[in-house]
Amino acid sequence: MTAELFDLDQARSRKQANQELCLTPEAFPIAFDQDHCLQARELLGWSVEALAFRAGVSIKAIRDFESRARQLRPVTIQALSFAFEKEALIFFPGQKPMIADNLRGATPDPSTRHDFHLVE
Repeated sequence: MTAELFDLDQARSRKQANQELCLTPEAFPIAFDQDHCLQARELLGWSVEALAFRAGVSIKAIRDFESRARQLRPVTIQALSFAFEKEALIFFPGQKPMIADNLRGATPDPSTRHDFHLVE
């Protein structure tokens, strides 16, 4: 039987290195910002009230966010962006919101497409 020596310092440094490589939601910045919110509302013709209803976020929070009066929690920002993404809008940092025609409703009945047999 062989025995290996256990180096506690080495084990700790490996553990610390692995934790630094761990990808958590906090490691990814939110690409949706105040400008996106205002521009997306204008693009869709939505009022603040309409967005509040669709996203489940208060009217005051949306107005404060768009005017940069306060920063919202990440979960609230995500609710706003999801409301727009349901309408086929996509967001990239530093760019205006874009309509992604192929995300929703591009093919109402996929079985009529010539390449339907390729769908997995």
